[in-house]
Amino acid sequence: MKTLVYLVMLLTSTLKTNSNNNNLVETTCKNTPNYILCLKTLLPDKRSDITMLELIMVDAIESKANQAAEIISTLHNSNPPEAWIAPLKKCAFSYKVILTVSLPEAIEALTKGNPKFAEDGMVGCYGDSQDCEENFKSSISPLTGLNTAVHELSGVGRAIIRNLL
Repeated sequence: MKTLVYLVMLLTSTLKTNSNNNNLVETTCKNTPNYILCLKTLLPDKRSDITMLELIMVDAIESKANQAAEIISTLHNSNPPEAWIAPLKKCAFSYKVILTVSLPEAIEALTKGNPKFAEDGMVGCYGDSQDCEENFKSSISPLTGLNTAVHELSGVGRAIIRNLL
């Protein structure tokens, strides 16, 4: 009987935690520029406080930025069209900055409780992904999907951080 009571208490606690987490995510996402993207990114992860939500967003940005960096490297090494050579080189630099400066800055600031610097990191990701896309103005960008994803995730990330300021 004690085991059954314990299991019921555990299940009730888990359901309440998930409900609280979903409410925090929904409330947080309502204050972002892309509610659906925010929900889609945050709901599958069960970390629950606002700083953790931001770290989930940082993880999502890092994943997309790594994908972009891999594609840039592959394209650069595959004899790309002449019109892509200079933009790819500039994009390689942009994504290097995202991965080695902006995201680490955001992570460090969030873990140390300094959201202003975390916001600066998100602004850096936002601008660098946009710069990469704009480098292809004379041709169609092979990175549009990833640039857009990083750009939009960074905008959502910045909005979440604004809740911490």
